[in-house]
Amino acid sequence: MSNVKSSVSLTSGELLTNQYNKSFCIKPFTEISNSATGQRMLCCRSEPVIGKDEVNSSITEDFYNHPSMNEIRRKMLAGEEVEECWICSKSENTRGTSHRTMIMEQFERLVPGLADDIFKNGTIDLKSLDIRFGTKCNLACVMCGPGSSSLIAKEEQEKDFEIVDLNDFSLDAIKKHSEGIVLFKTTGGEPMLLPAYKKTLEFFVEKGYAKNIEFTTITNGTIDYSDLMPLMNEFKHFKISHSIDAADSQYDYVRWPGTMKRLERIHKSISKNAKQYKNIRLQFGATIHALNVNQTIKIVKYLEELGEYDNYSADMVYSPDYMQPGLAPKEVIDELEIEAIKWASNSNNSHSHKEMLDFINTLRYNYNTINSSIEKKQELLNQLEAKTIFWKQKRKLDVRDYVPYYKAMQSK
Repeated sequence: MSNVKSSVSLTSGELLTNQYNKSFCIKPFTEISNSATGQRMLCCRSEPVIGKDEVNSSITEDFYNHPSMNEIRRKMLAGEEVEECWICSKSENTRGTSHRTMIMEQFERLVPGLADDIFKNGTIDLKSLDIRFGTKCNLACVMCGPGSSSLIAKEEQEKDFEIVDLNDFSLDAIKKHSEGIVLFKTTGGEPMLLPAYKKTLEFFVEKGYAKNIEFTTITNGTIDYSDLMPLMNEFKHFKISHSIDAADSQYDYVRWPGTMKRLERIHKSISKNAKQYKNIRLQFGATIHALNVNQTIKIVKYLEELGEYDNYSADMVYSPDYMQPGLAPKEVIDELEIEAIKWASNSNNSHSHKEMLDFINTLRYNYNTINSSIEKKQELLNQLEAKTIFWKQKRKLDVRDYVPYYKAMQSK
């Protein structure tokens, strides 16, 4: 299958970004974003812009006045490349769409004309919050790191990555600037384990701001939060995205120490309970990496049985490098495409069919990129092997017992 983008109609998000330049994004002008360990970011997809050691005392002050933020805004308005935004650039080059195109479309719907005003005048107008409340997490997923999981930090004994919670001062600063917020997104750590999460929901509801906010939570899905649903339903729109990276026992390895058996039980509970609330929407997202490429369609079928397939999306892991899905053998991607075509032939959703085949095409692009340098590929495979040996020692699980193609991947 060709890796060249076909000639198709541009999405409204692509049209909006093309209207300005290939660098401009609305996020640095409208959003406060932080990492779980306190670094400042442009959005959830960017590299850190301000390190932990150079942040000011106030998360809002960093947004409005930090020299690094102002320089990035200048570059975007001038159409210059912003290194911290490489993930969106890569996605647009391979798929045509990205987080940038999606968010530009979303903002045009929520605040018409705002992007145009910002591009013409350089306006800074806080409308969005993307806040990680801390690093506490009950899973140690293979593609994650100590900066987002306290369990991994403990396992790796990283003193610099002890459990971090967003301090009350920063939370108060966020509340101070929240009146005009239209978007709020949070992940973790695991949000359901962090006290600031519920406090924030209560604050927006009590202040009457919730009715104007589209709220998104990304959760690992291991905690039944049905008791919070009445609070969530007070928002204009509340999306809860559940990470799911496998649909059988392979899950037990890639999202250790979680188990598929427990996850399925919780999914059934929240799927049933969420149907009672008009403003709550469940979503399910898979991050496809080197150790779960074969699960892509299995997850689709699992969600179909759950009655939640319409709310499914898949994304690729680019970092850490040794987890890129293109490290999987070509035969695995070939088999995945055959499986996808067979699934699509029994599906009435032609749009989903196209999205899935486009995603597989992106996997092939990543495979071809990685295999363009045999030395680099071997270096990544060696790094992955070192991690699986470490996990075997710590977790008492052998990757070869859970990932059927791992041995073939390492033997080539």
